[in-house]
Amino acid sequence: MTAKTNVILALLVLIGFASCNNYGKKASTGHVETYYKDGITQDQAKRTATLIYNIDERGGNPKTEKSFQLCKTHDTVCFRMVLADEGKVKELDPFDFVAMANIVSDSVFNGAPVNIDLTDNKFESLRIIPYKKLGVDTPEKQ
Repeated sequence: MTAKTNVILALLVLIGFASCNNYGKKASTGHVETYYKDGITQDQAKRTATLIYNIDERGGNPKTEKSFQLCKTHDTVCFRMVLADEGKVKELDPFDFVAMANIVSDSVFNGAPVNIDLTDNKFESLRIIPYKKLGVDTPEKQ
């Protein structure tokens, strides 16, 4: 093969890999990246990234990269979150994620339901936590 053929093959392979991820477009704030597609606007993705960034800043969390993906089906938002430790997915307390879903719902999506989808680093589902509206009559985490 010629050098020109090798370059063309390499470019085709790179384009193929880039198109396979299909995570969506990306909006970032600091160390938080939010991919968005299927009914989510750039503004909603950016507001979500900023919200999570600000929660991290207030909580003193380490500035490790955090990746999320947003999409929408009908009136429900899917908030996909990459877990740092996939092995602990079953041990995680769903209340923490329900609380986060409520914050995202109220702050970004005008109260629309937000399901949490805990994923691996390729946004493959590991556990789904359905939306539950928290209110004054909801018991607090024990």
